[in-house]
Amino acid sequence: MGVVHKATWYLLLLMIFLIPWGEGVYDGLAKFVAMPTLGLSLVMLVLEGTHRNYTLFNLFAVMLGVWYLVGIWWSPTPEYSTKILQTYIMLIMMSLMFTYLINDEYKFRWAYQVYVAGCLMATGIIVYNWLNGIEGPYYERYTVEHIETDNMAILLAFGIPMAVWLYTQANSWIIKLGNVGAIPVIFYGIFLTGTRTGLVCGSIGIAYLAFTQRKASFNLKIIYTGIVIGAAVAVVSLAPKSSVERIFSIFAAVESGDLNYRTVIWQHTMSVWADNPILGGGTGSLGHTLNPYYVNFEWAHNSYIQILGENGLIGLAIYLMMIGSLLYYALKCQVETKFFLLTLWFTIFISQMTLHSQNLKEVWFVWSVIGVHGYYYSKKTARQRQLTARST
Repeated sequence: MGVVHKATWYLLLLMIFLIPWGEGVYDGLAKFVAMPTLGLSLVMLVLEGTHRNYTLFNLFAVMLGVWYLVGIWWSPTPEYSTKILQTYIMLIMMSLMFTYLINDEYKFRWAYQVYVAGCLMATGIIVYNWLNGIEGPYYERYTVEHIETDNMAILLAFGIPMAVWLYTQANSWIIKLGNVGAIPVIFYGIFLTGTRTGLVCGSIGIAYLAFTQRKASFNLKIIYTGIVIGAAVAVVSLAPKSSVERIFSIFAAVESGDLNYRTVIWQHTMSVWADNPILGGGTGSLGHTLNPYYVNFEWAHNSYIQILGENGLIGLAIYLMMIGSLLYYALKCQVETKFFLLTLWFTIFISQMTLHSQNLKEVWFVWSVIGVHGYYYSKKTARQRQLTARST
């Protein structure tokens, strides 16, 4: 690496490390670090040229940004819509930067490792806040300052499959043990947030861990099962009673059909969407268009319904093609890589059914690495098949 390349890479790693917890030090710290990283990336582009690792995801991301820009035209809140657009432009630029800089196996490992380290740092802050009675914006729920509690649980959930993948890839037992040990710690952090969607998404990562051990002997599987049960009991026992009760109230919330008022918001958002199904109400318009229904929310608590209500069928189609393109690359990889990327993908996909995380930098980071990781390994798989075919 040249000097500019090294400086850019180290800044990028710092930014990724800050993503899960940096807002607690200074609101917008990760974005602050992103600015010089973006600047140096442009310098790299001039000095070293581009590469061909950009994917369909990047294309659809740019198309989505263009559609948000067009959506300001008919939005009833153009000033607020412009702020939303600025956020998405920043996210798209960051996704292009992630794709440009994280482009080989060495860099994949380091990017995931620093994110896992960031999740451990975030969990440490959450534990500190719990022990000192520093609650988040919701009663008896804990988070990192300036990070919304539900979102905190989801970005922690991303760290679990990353730690599992690092465990399967490492040659050093120190790194293996470190990443395996990170899994229950991060899961404990999810419990402290008291987020029910976080429990579901964290469990997806645990299921991926079980999948990686499918070839283990029967005796080892019994040992692993005992360890998992013991860790689960420890997490539930050590977590505050209020967090445990709220997380396990997921069954009551589903049974009631209310989902903590979310279904009401969804019903009215669909009513708003029916007035302009193709174009939607305009970028950032939901808070305004829901006012006649006496619903005081700017977000639908569902990314897909949110985009449908604001940007119509066209916006949702672009969005689904964007995230669907990630599946295209993931499914072309070998089994181990495929299931890792699918775990990350389903963590986001399921979380967005009850949360509005389509504008979070954490989500765009994960989307970007799914795209470039899947693209890289799908090409590697194709080359191996070609070599096998030639040798036979």
